[in-house]
Amino acid sequence: MSDLSNRRPQDYAFEDWRHLHESDREAFELRRREALESVIQAAPADMQTRLRGLQFRLDMERARAGSGLASCLKAQSMMWDSLLRMRDALAELSGLEDDGLLGAVARSRAEARTATIIPFRPARPPESDGLPTEPK
Repeated sequence: MSDLSNRRPQDYAFEDWRHLHESDREAFELRRREALESVIQAAPADMQTRLRGLQFRLDMERARAGSGLASCLKAQSMMWDSLLRMRDALAELSGLEDDGLLGAVARSRAEARTATIIPFRPARPPESDGLPTEPK
């Protein structure tokens, strides 16, 4: 492996990142932030604010997660939510919601959001002294 200090973050291979993470967590975090910033700066100017907001949200979720696995699962969940919202918007815009597989998926999601609410009733009326009575 070559000297990592002279390389741009986007030139790192997975093994380079892994080695840096294992050997120097602070340097890893610095390089990670540099890599993320370089991707954001390469995006169109009108998207950069939104990308920074998304990265902020991801960083906050990582901080709250408590473990690497929990962080990964939260990020995965966020990506799926975004993908499903985009799919729903595309279906609505293109009129495909009522046709074919896309419509079936949209309908099944809508059905999954409904539920019948069953009211709870007390098992028996409350006693005056608060103690249950014995059967006679």
